[in-house]
Parts: sequence; C-alpha cells; structure tokens
Amino acid sequence: MGKTVLVRPPVDVLHKFSKPVECLGIAYCAGALRHHGMDVTMLDGMLHDWSEEDTVRRILDEQPDIVGFTVILNHFPDRTARVCQMLREAGYGGHIVIGGHAVSFIPRRVLEANPAVDAVVAGEGEGPIVGYARAVADGGDPRTVPGVYARWDGDIRWKPARRVHNLDTLAPPARDLTREIIDLDGLVCVSTSRGCYARCTFCSIPRFYGLERDRPLANGGWLARSVAHTVGEIADLHERFGLVELLIVDDEFFGGTEAGHERAFMVGQELAELNLPVGFAMSCRAENVNERVLTALAQGGLKHVFVGLETGDDDTLRLYGKGHTVRQNREAVRIIKSLGLSFQPGFMMFNHRTTLTEVRANLEFLRSIGELKPVVVNSAVDPHFGTPLNRVIEHDGALRDHGATLSSEYLDPHTAIAKRVAEVAAARFAPFQEAIAGLQSSVTYEWRRTVPGRRPEVTRSIDRFEALCNEAFAQVFEQTVEDLSGADAPTEGEAIADASRRLDEVQSRMTLARALLITSVAKAEGSARYYTQNDIIAMGREQRQEVTA
Repeated sequence: MGKTVLVRPPVDVLHKFSKPVECLGIAYCAGALRHHGMDVTMLDGMLHDWSEEDTVRRILDEQPDIVGFTVILNHFPDRTARVCQMLREAGYGGHIVIGGHAVSFIPRRVLEANPAVDAVVAGEGEGPIVGYARAVADGGDPRTVPGVYARWDGDIRWKPARRVHNLDTLAPPARDLTREIIDLDGLVCVSTSRGCYARCTFCSIPRFYGLERDRPLANGGWLARSVAHTVGEIADLHERFGLVELLIVDDEFFGGTEAGHERAFMVGQELAELNLPVGFAMSCRAENVNERVLTALAQGGLKHVFVGLETGDDDTLRLYGKGHTVRQNREAVRIIKSLGLSFQPGFMMFNHRTTLTEVRANLEFLRSIGELKPVVVNSAVDPHFGTPLNRVIEHDGALRDHGATLSSEYLDPHTAIAKRVAEVAAARFAPFQEAIAGLQSSVTYEWRRTVPGRRPEVTRSIDRFEALCNEAFAQVFEQTVEDLSGADAPTEGEAIADASRRLDEVQSRMTLARALLITSVAKAEGSARYYTQNDIIAMGREQRQEVTA
C-alpha cells in the first residue's frame, strides 16, 4: 500500500493576525485514508510558515506516492504552483493532486496552466482521495475516480462524485497537528454541518456542494451532524488536549429550519450538562439569530458569533441575494450583544456598483450598531469563482479575469478613491489594532479571552482606548466621503494626501494614548502581557489542584 502526503502549502495571506487555524480539509481526508487502512502524513506549511524550499524538502523526505495539496484561498496561488513545479524539478515522479474550494470551480484552468499537476479534485475530498490512493496502490487508473479532473488524450475529463449525505458516517478527522495548533496559540476546529441553504449571489458555498449535479451554479443543501456526534467530538477534544477554545467552522450553524434550530438548542443543552470549560465561536445568518437558542448555546459555552450582515442598505442586500432586511440585521446584532456575546460582522462596504450615497448609508448603519471600525469600513466584495454575482459584475463591465484570480473595478471613480482611502486608514490603524488584540489577549481580534484577575476599571480603560481609536480613524474616512460628495471633489492624489495629513495627527494622538494605556495596565497588573490558550489551560489546572488540595 502506497503512501499519501497531504499538505496545506505556505501562503502569503495569513489568517487575521496570523493566528494559526487548524486545517480540517486535510484532517478529514487523512482520517478517511486511515479508515481504509492507508498510510498518510499531514504537513502544514501555512501553520509553520515554511518557505517553498522547506515545503518541498519535507514532502520529499516522506517519499510519498501521492502528494495532495489543499488550497484554502479563493484562487489558485502562485506559491502552490511553484511548489508543484519544484517537486518535479527535484525528481519527484509520483502523483500531484490539488483540492480545495476555489480550485473546484476552475479545475481545467489549473491543469492547463500547471503541467506538474496530475489531477484536481472538485468538491468534497474524502471519497476522491481514497479512490485515487486505492487506484494508485492497485495499479489502476486514478483518472477514473469520481470527483477527479484529469487529462485524457489531450482533453480534460471528469465524473462527478456523489456528495456525502450522512455526515455521521465520515471518518473522524485526523488530529496529528492539533497539539501544535494549541501550542502556537491557534484555533482548533470542529465541523458540525456542511453547506448552506441560502443563495447569496456573492458566495460559492452552496455551489460547491452542488457540484455533484454537474450543472453551472447548481446549489447543494445544508446537512448537519447529529447532536451526539457533535457534542461527543467537542468533549473528546477537551479530554485529549485540554483545550478551552474552539472554532466551529460551519458556514451556517442553524441551517435555516426549525429542525436546525432545535438541533442547535440541544447541542447547547448537552454541552451545558457536561459543564466543559470550552468556549466556542460560530457563524450564522441574521435571520437565524434566535434568543432562545443562543441563550442555550451560551450556557453550553458559546462566546463569539459571526454574522454575515454584508450591508446596511436594503437595495444592496437584494443585489447580494441575502433574503433578509436591514431591520433583521439590526435585530440580530441587538440579540447577540444583549446576551453578552462578542460579535463580528461580515460586511462588504464596497461592491463594483457602490455609490457614495450607499457608503454614507453603510456608515450610519455601522455607527448605529456600534461597529464603525476601520477594518469593517475597509471591506469589499471579493469576486469568487463559482458565484452568480460574477455574471452581474461581468455584465457591468467591471470583472477582471486574471486566469487563476478574479478582481473587480468600481464604476464610480469617487467610490474607487474612497476605497483607496479606506485601505490607507486601515493600514495606519493596524499597529493599534495589534496593541488592542494583545492587551485583550484576543483569540481573534473580536473574540477576546477573559484575562485572569483583571479589574473592571482596567477593562474600561482598554475599551475606551479601542473606541477612541475606532472613532478617530473612521472619522478620517468619513471626512473623505464628504469631500468627495461635494461640488469641488478632490482628485485621488489630493484625497489621499488630505487623509494622510489627518491620519498623521490621529496616529500622533493615539500613539501617546497607547503608551499611557500600556503603562497603566502594567502598573495595575504587574505587566501588560498576552495570555495564550496554554496559559489559560495551565491556570485552570492550577486552580483545580488548589481546590482538591
């Protein structure tokens, strides 16, 4: 039986604040291979920030028959293409297979542009990688495996693979790298459902799970694991690794049905009964934010909620195909914050059609919900392969297809200038964002740990500094929008120069305020330090020992 090496390759764009996040893509594929008695090793170049040379060397050291790369970005990155080519140049003669969300929509492009690649898996990877590995081991033709795109006599062919419809039957993900994730202060992940019932025009998730239908932009539905499987995995992870933080990576946790909400309620109840010291984060749509269900989940450990609000303008919500209203967005935020949960909005301030009037409406909306922040302001539609919105952008003449990547341009030149200023303001804010994340011992920027022994007045001081920073940097952008809306609108150079002068003044004020804050925190707590998950785990262990002593 041959050997497979599954790799998350190094990338230039890391997770927000470079937090390592466990890669369940290769973990589930590795689990499936082992379930069928096959030899597999997992390598994570992104986790360790390996160079391309390091990645190639480590792969070759394993002497694999198959190398499988997962692409986590929304395009096929040049670095992964170079690693594949470097493997061939180093003499590797085995199979190279590419999988992942984005490449599932452009398999022909990947194969045509990268002769070093043998095959592309489109859709879920567990079945195809097992079939591919078995065919290689048995001397068969892996190109015939369902879900695999491969070259045939000058053509590229594939046969769609059937989606896994009972998620409880999946082999559990391999947890080879979980301890490293925790030790690097990253996020361990759990998947409790797959897919999404909604039909947002900018999102490719439903279409990814509809690939089995072999029709352009076909949609797949939302499927969930059982309550017992979900709770059992969380309890097992805590028992094996002692973790106290967990990211649920579901694209939509509730599924948009009464049964989905009841499942979520029962997950919360059962976790509460187990009384595990595990806090978790999840994502959902605004219309699914239900106070009763979120209360149960909070009792079971829910700490942080991501909601794709996307915009504060009803017309733009219709363009995005969101299926809900600004009023529902507001209500979702109100419920989440009223329960004391931390909150992160998914937002897209800009799209190719955005006008300054819509920008002002979004600014007013963000201020009203307490989320007017430089990072949120500097947000935009990022064209993804496999989305219906691309057709609209292309029809409007704003889509730019670069082969392995997509981008779009703004129809209103004043909007383009405003976006450029938003980028400058966000970049200037970044050092202060890092300082806030450090002082808050952030898991992600928006999800913060409870710092042991921190007094309320210290928390208020940090929160006040954060609010002042957000307001000051956002005001620079707001002033630019007003300037651009006037009769004598500035040019791009003038607008950036004006904004830069204002940002200089803001940076000067905030730098002094940051220094004073860090000094005061250090005085109150002995040091202004960052607490990792391992720190929290160790402190909890010490407290339990004191209780039993």
